[in-house]
Amino acid sequence: MQEPESYVLEEKAKPAEQKKVSASQTMVTDILVRAGALARRGDLLEAENLLTTLSDSDSTRVEVIDLLAKVYAQQGKIDQAQTMWLQALQRYPSNTHFLSAVRLCACCKESRFEQFVSRYLWLLLVVDLWFLIAMAVILSTTL
Repeated sequence: MQEPESYVLEEKAKPAEQKKVSASQTMVTDILVRAGALARRGDLLEAENLLTTLSDSDSTRVEVIDLLAKVYAQQGKIDQAQTMWLQALQRYPSNTHFLSAVRLCACCKESRFEQFVSRYLWLLLVVDLWFLIAMAVILSTTL
């Protein structure tokens, strides 16, 4: 019994499609490995550039999103890191790593505000003090 020609054509096409998919996956994996090595060396900008080329599509692997978020966090780009981890969390809502990372970003944002206030509060107090001294000098000279 001879198989229909369309079935034979489909069978011949499958290995080529699998090669394309596996080649694409291999390329992504290679870029992930290189970006991870760059990040560990401290070349965060170069790692970010590699990963952003992969993260532009909706079908981006979650490993790419996670590593890019980690690179952003190490650069101090907390908002972008949180955005990336939220994307990953949408795909895997029960992933505790992504949930913890999003929470940590929220804490970092609050702490950054507190650091800003504590860092510049003394400046406001000094300016107020100088203003009070200037007003006292002006008032004492006019009386």
